Amino acid sequence: MRSSVRLLTLIALLAPLPAQAQFMDAIGGLFDQVNSIVFYTQVGALSDNSAVEGRVADFGVVGLGTEVLIDLPAFGGSEFELSLGTNYLRGFEAVEPSLDLHASVRTLPQISVYAAFVGISDEAALQPYAGVSFGFSELWNARGYDPDGNIYELNADTYELGAIGGLYVNESFLKGLYVEGGYRVRNFESLNWVADVVPAGWPRSIDTSGFIVNVGWQFRIRSGDEEEEG
Repeated sequence: MRSSVRLLTLIALLAPLPAQAQFMDAIGGLFDQVNSIVFYTQVGALSDNSAVEGRVADFGVVGLGTEVLIDLPAFGGSEFELSLGTNYLRGFEAVEPSLDLHASVRTLPQISVYAAFVGISDEAALQPYAGVSFGFSELWNARGYDPDGNIYELNADTYELGAIGGLYVNESFLKGLYVEGGYRVRNFESLNWVADVVPAGWPRSIDTSGFIVNVGWQFRIRSGDEEEEG
């Protein structure tokens, strides 16, 4: 299994025809409630540099991501949104000098829940929010090269946990812009090197946990009036 999405698809295909129809109706109904689509860039700094470090600007990693947002019922005066998305990070470099590592980290799917803070007016120019996330991450197109030019394929996957807080611009021509920062726990505890013998000193695990800053834009595809009518 590479992702929960594939598992859900397999379940749908193996189910009896009436169950398949119900499953697809439920998925279709879920996406009928999508209010926005988000695109963002991300930069990060790793908190554990024992096996890998970021090579972008000599310390960091960079990437892109996208999400779709679905409204959840309000509770206690706060508004909540559910997000389904994917993202990737690149710019990792091995600490071991004999390993020339080329790899990205892809998270698919990433599921997040965001909450607006209680007491903030819907008309406020800046809207603060916080969120938590859970996802399935894998090393993507990972290869290691030794000093002799031999190629070693590398596979690994893990679950990811994150927490984030940010500010959303709610007025003027910048409406939809947001900036957020947080931390993600993403530790690949067991690397699968596709080789009979792995060179001495090469890592058996990689911790890519770290701090992250995202800058993005939320494009609304349903107006507030449409949502109320729905």
